[in-house]
Amino acid sequence: MDTSRSLLPVGAAAAVVGLLILIPVMLMMLDDQPTPAANTGCIPAGGSATGIPEQYRQDVTAAATEAGVPAALVAAQIQTESGWDPHARSPVGARGIAQFMPDTWDEYGQGADPLDPQAGIAALGRYLKAIRTQVQHLGATEAERIDLTLAAYNAGPGSVQEHNGIPPFPETQDYVRKINDLAQLNYSADCAPLGGSVIGELGTGEWTHPLPGGILTSRFGYRGCVAGVVCNEYVSTHRGLDLSTGGGATVVAPTDLRVTAAGVNQYQGHYIVGRMTEDPGLVFQFHHCAPGTLQVGQGDTVAAGTPLCVEGSTGNSARAHLHFQINAPEADDTRPTYTHALDPYPILIQKGIAL
Repeated sequence: MDTSRSLLPVGAAAAVVGLLILIPVMLMMLDDQPTPAANTGCIPAGGSATGIPEQYRQDVTAAATEAGVPAALVAAQIQTESGWDPHARSPVGARGIAQFMPDTWDEYGQGADPLDPQAGIAALGRYLKAIRTQVQHLGATEAERIDLTLAAYNAGPGSVQEHNGIPPFPETQDYVRKINDLAQLNYSADCAPLGGSVIGELGTGEWTHPLPGGILTSRFGYRGCVAGVVCNEYVSTHRGLDLSTGGGATVVAPTDLRVTAAGVNQYQGHYIVGRMTEDPGLVFQFHHCAPGTLQVGQGDTVAAGTPLCVEGSTGNSARAHLHFQINAPEADDTRPTYTHALDPYPILIQKGIAL
C-alpha cells in the first residue's frame, strides 16, 4: 500500500498511515458546531438546497472547483471526518475541519492555522486536486474518476495505480461507497449520484421496491467470502444487492420491463432476466427464486409492481433472499451475467426507493 499520499480513516490500514489521515472523528462536538440534520431520502441535510452549513458553502464550492470534483463530495468527506467541527482533533494527531496531519498540513496549508476552517477546506481542495491528477487517467467516466480519487484519498494514489483501479481492500471499498452514499443522500439537491449517471436518464415511469418489505442485507462491491455458500469471484465481489424478508415474500418488477430470459442453473438458482421497456433499457436480474414460483416467462411484458416470483434460496445461496442486479444497456439479456453490472443502490435511491 502506498503511503506517500495516504489518507486513511482509522481502521485496519491505519498502521501504514502516511502524510494525511482523514478519519471519522469520534469527539464531543462543541456547542457552536454546525451539525447538519439527520436525513432520510434525498432531502439535503439542514433544509438547504445543498445541505452544506451556510457559513462554509462558499468555501466548499471553491475547494470543489479547485479539485475538479462535486461540492457534494467535499461536503460528505468533511462530515465523515470531522462532523464540520473546525476544532476537531484525532488521537493520532489529525487536526481541523479536514483532519490534516501536521506534515501534510505543512505542504498544503500554505502557512495558515490548521484550526481555521476556511483554510482547512481550501487545503482539502488542493490535496484532492493533487491525488485526482495522479489517478484520473484510469477512469473512463466521471463517476469512475471520482471513485478512483476517493480510493486514492483512502489508500494512496500509488496503491490505486498498482491495482489499476480501486484496490481490493474492504476499508477502501467501504470508504468509496460511504462517501458516495452520503454525498447523494445528504448533499445532492436532485438525488443524483456523484459524477452523474453513466446510463442516461432512468426513465419517466414510477419505480417500486423489487422486494416489498425486504431489507438490504448485502451491498454491491467487495465483501469477501460468505458463510454457507461456495466462494468465487462473484460472491466475494458482489455485483448486485441482496434483499430479504426472511422468506416467502413476492418479488415484483421495479419498473415496466420485458422478460428476456427465465430458467434455473447451479449458481443463480431459479432466475428471471428482463429489460426496461423505455430508455435507457437497463437490464434487470432476479436470482434465487423459490422453486415453482416463476410467474412470468421469456417474451412477457410486465408493468411495474407485477409479481415475478417468490424469494427463495435456490442456487448458490444459504438463506432465502433476492439477489437483485442491474446491468448497463449493453449487457447480454439472454442469460444471467455479471458483465456490465451497475451498483443498484444509487439508482434505486434516485428513483425514490427507500433501502
